[in-house]
Amino acid sequence: MQAVQTRLWPEPGQLATRARNPLRNHLENRHGRDYPMSGQQGTVLSFGPFELSIANRLLTNDAKVVPLGARAVDLLIVLVEQAGKVIGRRTLIERVWPERGAEQVSLRVHISALRKALDRSDPGRRYIANIPGRGYSFVVPVTSRAADVSENPRPPPRPRVPARLMRMLGREGAVAEIQAKLAGQKFVTIIGPGGVGKTTVAVAVAHEMGAAFDGQVLFIDLSALGDASLVAPAIATSLGMSVQTTNVVPALIDRLQERPTLIILDCCEHLIHGASAVAEELTRRVPTLHLLATSREAMRVEGEHVYELDGLECPPEDSNLSARDALQYPSIQLLVDRVRAVRSDFELTDADAPIAAGICRRLDGIPLAVELAACRVDIFGLGKTASLLDERLNLSWVGRRTAPSRHQTLNATLEWSYDLLGAAEKRILNRLSVFAGGFTFEAAVAIVADETVDEASVSDCVWELRSKSMIAAQGQDGRLRLLDPTRAFALQRLARSDEQDLFRRRHALYFTDLFKQGAAMDISGWSRALGIEVDNLRAALNWAFSATGDAKIGVELAAASASAWMGMALLTECVEWMRKAISHLDEMNSGTRQEMVLQSALASCVMFTGGMTEKSYATWAKALLLAEGLNDIDYQMDAVLVLWAHELRVPNYPQAIELADRGGTFSEGTGRIGAIATANYMRGIAYYHVGRIAEAQGLLELSLHRDDEAARQLLIKRFGYDRKVDNLAGLATLAWLRGSPDQARRFNQMAVAEARQSNRTVNLCGALTFAGLIAYFTNPDDGEAEALVDELVTHAGKFALHNYQGLGLGMQAIYEIRRGEQTSAASAMLYAGLEKLSAARYGIFDWFLQAEFAMCMALAGRPREGLDIFERAKIDLGESRWYGPELHRIRGELALSSGEGLPVARQHFQRAFELANRQASLSWALRAATSLAIAERSTGRQEAAWRTLQATHAKFRDDLESRDLRLARQVLAVSHSHDGAANSMQ
Repeated sequence: MQAVQTRLWPEPGQLATRARNPLRNHLENRHGRDYPMSGQQGTVLSFGPFELSIANRLLTNDAKVVPLGARAVDLLIVLVEQAGKVIGRRTLIERVWPERGAEQVSLRVHISALRKALDRSDPGRRYIANIPGRGYSFVVPVTSRAADVSENPRPPPRPRVPARLMRMLGREGAVAEIQAKLAGQKFVTIIGPGGVGKTTVAVAVAHEMGAAFDGQVLFIDLSALGDASLVAPAIATSLGMSVQTTNVVPALIDRLQERPTLIILDCCEHLIHGASAVAEELTRRVPTLHLLATSREAMRVEGEHVYELDGLECPPEDSNLSARDALQYPSIQLLVDRVRAVRSDFELTDADAPIAAGICRRLDGIPLAVELAACRVDIFGLGKTASLLDERLNLSWVGRRTAPSRHQTLNATLEWSYDLLGAAEKRILNRLSVFAGGFTFEAAVAIVADETVDEASVSDCVWELRSKSMIAAQGQDGRLRLLDPTRAFALQRLARSDEQDLFRRRHALYFTDLFKQGAAMDISGWSRALGIEVDNLRAALNWAFSATGDAKIGVELAAASASAWMGMALLTECVEWMRKAISHLDEMNSGTRQEMVLQSALASCVMFTGGMTEKSYATWAKALLLAEGLNDIDYQMDAVLVLWAHELRVPNYPQAIELADRGGTFSEGTGRIGAIATANYMRGIAYYHVGRIAEAQGLLELSLHRDDEAARQLLIKRFGYDRKVDNLAGLATLAWLRGSPDQARRFNQMAVAEARQSNRTVNLCGALTFAGLIAYFTNPDDGEAEALVDELVTHAGKFALHNYQGLGLGMQAIYEIRRGEQTSAASAMLYAGLEKLSAARYGIFDWFLQAEFAMCMALAGRPREGLDIFERAKIDLGESRWYGPELHRIRGELALSSGEGLPVARQHFQRAFELANRQASLSWALRAATSLAIAERSTGRQEAAWRTLQATHAKFRDDLESRDLRLARQVLAVSHSHDGAANSMQ
C-alpha cells in the first residue's frame, strides 16, 4: 500500500483557478482547508529564475509553471516571505497545517518535495537550508514587485470529466505515480478490487493533467454499457462525433490525430474484451493519445502498463496506538472524516484509536468499506461497530445515495464482480474463503481440489481470480489472500451450499498436519512456515471447537500448535486454546503424550503471563509425573526446569538449588549434552542469586560454551525461551559484580542482540531487565539505562508479561525520583510495579527496588520517609542474596541521613564490605568502602577507611569509566580534607 501523506485537492492543474473562485474557496474552507496567512497577496516574489505569485499560489520558471503540491506551495510562501530568517519546525507546522497539525515527518517529506522541484528547474543551487536544532531558512535573495492583473494565467478549458472529490485522502502518491506513467508510457490501467477508489484516482489524474492536454480530456463511464461493441461509439459520442457506422474506430483514429488527448475509460471489467481491443488499436495508431483505464482486471494487450491500487494504509496492530499516531494513516483519516460528516463533534480519542485501527484493518483499508462502516459509527459508536464487523462483516450497509448502484453497498460491489466469474471460478472462490489471513498456492490446491475440480483447474482458476482482483498478493513470497470483504461475501456463498463443513474440515486437517511437521523443523524453518499461518490456525481451531466442528481435530491441532503459540509470544491466546483442548480430553487421552504436551504448554504460558500459582505448580508437577511415566527425557527436563524457575521467582532459593542439583544429577545420568547444559544453567543462575559468584560464573560459562544447538532450539520452540540469552545476561551481572563493568556491558549487548535476533518476547524482556540494571549500576544518568527500562515496560506491557512490566515500572519510579519529580507520583508508580510483581509471584527484585527507592527518597531530602519505606519492605538483611551487600550499605546511608547516627551506619557499611568480600563482589565492596570513607572523614578512623578504599579501588582493571570509580577517586583525592566535594554515593 502507498504510505502517503494526506492532502486536500485540487493540486497544480487548478491552483490558478482556485484563487479566483470565491465559491470554490468557500467550499474548501468549510472542509478544513485554510492557506497560511500572507500579507503580500498582490505581490510577485522573485528569486533565481523563479517567480512566485502569492495571489495565484503559482510558481513559474521562465513563464513555465513548476508543478507543486498545495502543502509545498504553503511552505514555499512562508519560507520566501521570511527569506534569510530561520523558521522553527513547530512554527512551520502551525502555519501550514493550522487545522490539526502534523508530525515532523510530514514537514520533512514536503520540504524534500519542494527542494526536488526547485532543483529540477535550477540544478545545483541550494534554496532551502536545514539549520540543525533550529529549523529551515530560505537562503537565496528575494525581490518583490506588485502583480500585474494581466499576469493571471488563463485557466485551461474545463476537462469533460466528473468533479473531483473536494477532499481525497491518502492517494497523492498514487496520483503522482500514474501521472508519471501516463506521461512516459501513454497507456495505463488502474486495477484493484471493487470500492478501492480506482475511479476517484482516475478523476484526480484527469484534473491534474487537464492543463497538459489543454482541456482535451475525455471521461467515458462504461458501467452502463451492456455490450462490448458499444465501447468505441461511446468514445466517439464523447468527442462530439456523429456515429453512423458499425465500425467507428477508423473515424476515431482520424479525429484523435488532430490534437493531444487524454481518454479515461472507467469500469472496463464487464466489457474487458471489447475495451481492450479498442484501447490497443487506438494507442497503437494515435501517437498523441494517452489512455487511462480502470478495471478489476488488466486488459493484457500490447502497450498496457498496469498500476495496482491497494487499500489505504492502515496502522499495524499496536495496543498502545495513540490518536495522534493513528491519524497519520489515510484509512483512519478517511474513517474520521466520514464520521464527522454526520457527527461534526466527533473526536478520535487515544482509547478509541486501536479500535478504529482494527476497523480499518478488518476492511483492508478499502475506501468504500471504510465509508460504509463510518456511517454506522454515528449509530453504534466505534466499539459496537467493530464488534459487528468481528461477528459478521456486514455487506449490506448502505452508503451514499448518489453513488453508482454497484457502490451503494459492499454486497452490490462484490456481486458485480462475482457475476463476471465463470462457474468454476465461483466454486473455487467460495472454497478459498475457508482460508483466513492468507494461503500458499500449494495449500489452495491441497484443500480446494476434489473430484469435481481437479488440481489443474484449481491452478487456472486461482490465477484468473488473481488477475480479476478477487485474490490479492500478500507480501513478496508468493502468498495470496482474499480481502476481508471478498472473503465475507464468499463465505456467505459457501454457507448456502452443502460444502461448508467439508472444506472447513479439510482446512483444519491440512493445518494440523502442517503444524505437526513444524514441530520437527529447525527453529528458522518453523518460524517461516508457521508464524505466518496464525490466522489460519485460529480459524481451524474456531471451527473444530464449534457446534458443527470436530473437537477431536481441535485437540490434535492444539497440541500440534502449542510450541507455535509460545514461539510467537501469543501466550494469553495459548492459554485459552490449551484450556479448551484439555476440557475436551476423554479417558482415552488421559496419561498420553498429547495430554502432557497440552498441560505443559498451559502451565508455561500461565507462568509467563500471570506467575506460577499453586494450581499451575500442581499442573507442572503432574506433567513431570506424566513425563517420567512416558520416559520422555526432554519433558522431564522441561518440568524440572519450570518448577525450578517457579521456586527461583518466589524466591525460594533453597528449593530452587535443590531442584537445580536434581536436574544436574538427572542430566549427567543421561549423558546428553543439551540436558547437561540446561542443568548447568539452572545451577549457575541459582548460585549467583544467593551470592555464590565464582561457582555461578563457571557453571554459566560451561552451559554457554558446551551446549547442544538442537536441544537449545527445542527448548525455544516449547517455551519461546532461550537459555543462551539468560546465560549471557547472567554472566553480565557476574562480570559487573566482580569489578568488570566494561565486560558486563559487552555481555549485555550480546544478550540483547541475541534476543532481538531470535524475536522472542520473553528472551528480550529478560535481556532488557539485566541490561537495564547493569547500566543503572554503572552510569545511571547517561540515558542508556532509562532507555532500556522504557523499552522493557513497553514490550512487556504489549505482551502482558506482568512480572517484567512490574520490574520496569519500579525502575521508572526510581528514575522519576532521581529527576526530582513529585514523590507521590513516583511512589504510586513503584507500588503499582510491586503489585504486578506480587500478582505474578515474582519476588526476586522486591527488596532491591524498595531499598533503592528509599535511598533516592533520602537524597531528595526526605530521609525519614526513605527509612520508613525500607522498614516497611521487611527486608531480611540476614538472607544471602547477590545484592545483599548493597542492602546493608543503603541501610547505613539511611541511618546517616535520618539521624540514627554514625555507629549504626558504620556497622552496616562494615557488614556490607565483609559480605561483598565473602561473595567476591568487588563492585559492592567498592561502594561499601566508599560510603565508609565518606562517613569517617572527620573521625579518628579516617585513615583506616581511606586505606581500605584505596586497596579496593586498586583492584579494578576495567577500562570503562563508572560512577562508582569516579566517586571513589574523588574521595581518595580529598581524603585529608573536610571540604571534599563527595558527600554521597548517589
